[in-house]
Amino acid sequence: MTNWLTGPLSRAKKRAVSPRFWLKSLRDLLIFATVLYAISSYLQRDMLTGTAFPINSPLIDGREVSFFYPRQQSSTDKATLVYFWGTWCPVCKVTSPMVNSVANTQNYRVISVAVASGSNADIGTFMQQHNYQFDVINQLAEDNLSQQWGATALPSIFIIDNKNQIRFMTSGATSRWGMSLRLWLAST
Repeated sequence: MTNWLTGPLSRAKKRAVSPRFWLKSLRDLLIFATVLYAISSYLQRDMLTGTAFPINSPLIDGREVSFFYPRQQSSTDKATLVYFWGTWCPVCKVTSPMVNSVANTQNYRVISVAVASGSNADIGTFMQQHNYQFDVINQLAEDNLSQQWGATALPSIFIIDNKNQIRFMTSGATSRWGMSLRLWLAST
């Protein structure tokens, strides 16, 4: 190694074995986690809990979607992911590919609601450009699905079990494995 690199590496190595370094790192991590939890709780304060609100709306391709329980249930019924998003939303651009992956690789029902995202044709073009295949309801100005569900911050995700109970909800960026785990838990 060159001499200019030996000094900083030696100091970093000494700090990494110091108990003080690990205590400060743990403190910083706990502060960061607390701030993230507080922000998440604030964004989720209005989100619907308990029984899911029924959805009976046309998709952008003209098909009808009906999400309402109770229905005849079997032991193979799986959970449903309800996803509120917008084409204009920067965080949704991170989350939507993961929702698409869950919709295409697993046998869970995914219903999405595009909020303030233009016409059906505009949303269809956006979906094609990004190669998204999940079903989309266009929430027009006169609709109030996002208000009924309390999805005031986008993206918002609800995981509904086969008894129409909201088991999990989240707002903001979410990972594919996090969605998959919640869907699996709600299906058991």
